[in-house]
Amino acid sequence: MKIKLSIAALLAVNTSLMAGGDIISIVTNDAEKSTFIKEANGYIRVGYQNTDISGDNDYTNTALGGKLHFETTSWNGISAGASIYTTNVVLGNNEGEGVPFFDANNDSYTILGEVYLLGQWGNSMLKIGRQEINTPFLDTDDIGMVPNTYEAALFINKDIVNTTVTLAHIERMAGVDAVNNPAKFEDIRNNDYVQMVGIEYEATENLAITGWYYNLNNPTTDNLIYADGTYSDQIGSITYETGVQYAHRNLSQVGHEHAHIFGVMADVSFENSGFNMGVAYNTVQDNYATNGFGGGPFYTSAEHLTLREANIDGDALLFSAGWDASTVGLEGIAFSAGYLTLEDQYSVNATELDLTASYAMNDALAMDLIYSDIDDEINGDTYTNVRVFINYIF
Repeated sequence: MKIKLSIAALLAVNTSLMAGGDIISIVTNDAEKSTFIKEANGYIRVGYQNTDISGDNDYTNTALGGKLHFETTSWNGISAGASIYTTNVVLGNNEGEGVPFFDANNDSYTILGEVYLLGQWGNSMLKIGRQEINTPFLDTDDIGMVPNTYEAALFINKDIVNTTVTLAHIERMAGVDAVNNPAKFEDIRNNDYVQMVGIEYEATENLAITGWYYNLNNPTTDNLIYADGTYSDQIGSITYETGVQYAHRNLSQVGHEHAHIFGVMADVSFENSGFNMGVAYNTVQDNYATNGFGGGPFYTSAEHLTLREANIDGDALLFSAGWDASTVGLEGIAFSAGYLTLEDQYSVNATELDLTASYAMNDALAMDLIYSDIDDEINGDTYTNVRVFINYIF
C-alpha cells in the first residue's frame, strides 16, 4: 500500500503540472488568478542494485521513488519551499548491502527532506530550515535513492566582486549518508552541530580558489579545514584543468595526531574526438582522512572507496577516462572508466574499477549504469556492485 500511495501521488502531481504548466495558479478572494507557486518540479527515479560479496551471497535492491519540490513566489524578498523524497521497495527486493536504498530496516520510506524559508535581498540569500547543501565536506552525495538533506541556517553573499561568502549552522541530517537511519533527521554524525564558513574566489577567468572552515561539536574532532585551487584553459580544441587541494582534520583527543591531506589532479579533454583522461593523487599524513558528512572532497574518490579507506598515512592514485559518443552521432551516450589504487602505511593495497554508461534520451529522461569491482585487502572487503538508475525529470 505504501508503494501505491507514494508513487500514485508523484504521478498525479506530475500529470497536473504538465497539464497546467510550470506555474500553479490559485483563486484569490477577488476571484482573480495569481501565481502563488513559482516552482513545481522534481523527478521520478527507478533504482536497481546488486552487490555480490566474495565468499558470501549476493544482495539485490530495487526501488521506485523520487522527489517532488515546490517553492512559492516571493513576498518582500521572502518565499517558502518544500520537497518530499520517497523510496519504495518493488518486486520484494530489499536485501541491503551496497549503497543504502532504504531505511535502517531496509524498508520503504517517505520524508519531508526540505521545508524552508528563503530570503533574497540584493546579493544576499538566507535559507532557514531543511534543505540541500553542497560544500566540500558537507553535501547531498546523491548516489542512491534519497540524497542527504540538512536542518540548517544558510547565508550566502556575493557583494564582493568575483567572491562568494557562505556561512552556515547545521543541526541535523537525513539521507543516504546518515549513520543510524536515512529516514530520520538525527544529530549530524554524533555532532551537536556543525558551523561552516566558506570563501570562493574567481581570481581570473581561468583560476578559482576556495577555502572552507568547519567547526564541529564532536568528542574526537574539533574542526576541518579545506582549500583548493583550480586552473583551466583551452588550446584550440583541447581543454585542460589542473588542481591542488589541502585538508586538515584537527583532533581533540590527547595523544592523537592531526591529519594532513594533500592532493593534485590533472585532466585533459579533446573536443573533436570526445575523449577525456585524467589522473589524481591524494596522500594523508599522521592520521586518517575523513569524508566529512557527505561523499568527501578528495580528487581520488571512486564510487565506493575513498582515501578514508587507506587509513593512517595512506595514499590514493586514480586514473580516469571517458568518451562522449555524440562525436560519432550517438547523441546523449557517454562512457567512463576509473581505476583507483589505495595503499596503507604497511604497503597493503586496495583497488576499485568503475565502469559507467549513460544515456540521456532527452532533457527529461536519462539512464545510468554503474559497475564497480572492489578488492580491498586493507579492510578485508571484496565485492562487485552494479547500480542502474532511470530518472524522469519534470
